[in-house]
Amino acid sequence: MAWIDPVYDRMQSDIDDQTPNGHYNADDLNRIEQDCEYLAGLFGVSVQTRAWSRTDFPTPGEFERILANLNTLRAAYFVYQTTPATPQNPVNEYHKANDIEQILRDLYTLYEDNKRAIMYAGEPFAGQMIGVI
Repeated sequence: MAWIDPVYDRMQSDIDDQTPNGHYNADDLNRIEQDCEYLAGLFGVSVQTRAWSRTDFPTPGEFERILANLNTLRAAYFVYQTTPATPQNPVNEYHKANDIEQILRDLYTLYEDNKRAIMYAGEPFAGQMIGVI
């Protein structure tokens, strides 16, 4: 399973102009579900996901499950101070959809940044004399 870049830049004009970002469909839900599962694997937590087909209709209970997954992932790792709060149901506004995917993006980005920032013994500073007058 691979990470799929989230879409978190929807705008009212996308809805008004009926652009692809203005529609919320099975592709969007599958991207969210797959990214939740991917992050759960990285963080060692369990989430409940499903695969969506074009004819499926998301119920409020399905969105509660997705929001619970987000809360599980947030509790398992760190988020930025600028990361939005997990939205409340109903998730029927573009800014709430953006918040869901922004949370996923922030968790992934922070994890990847932290992974690259690890210093190993003996590399950057071992044995250096600094601050000696």
